[in-house]
Amino acid sequence: MSAPRIVTVRTVDHGVVEVPEPSWCAIAHRDDIHRADIHHQGVEQPATLHIPGTGDVTLLTAFLSQYPYSEHGHRGVWAAVEIEGEHYEFGPAGLGDLAATLTAHALYTLLPLRARLQSLQEEL
Repeated sequence: MSAPRIVTVRTVDHGVVEVPEPSWCAIAHRDDIHRADIHHQGVEQPATLHIPGTGDVTLLTAFLSQYPYSEHGHRGVWAAVEIEGEHYEFGPAGLGDLAATLTAHALYTLLPLRARLQSLQEEL
């Protein structure tokens, strides 16, 4: 087993801080920030829809996130989901609820609406 990666971050309030880097972290860490603002972020995973005549539209983006020196929130790993420019934090149960809500909307709203639209267009 290899030793964990360590990154060095120069902070404005605690000097140089050596931070264990999780394997899933995909960002470069900035210097000259507060220690509480050091964070790890995984690869962004967007849900994108192509709209003819408009182009690609991102419905939401999800990624792993952690603020290991947070002063006001938890320091553990959570999933961040960006919807309409706002970030929301989810644990495993909340992420499951989000997935269930999206799935239910697709199955019980969008697909029946599609069938109804198709039926109406065929009548014309």
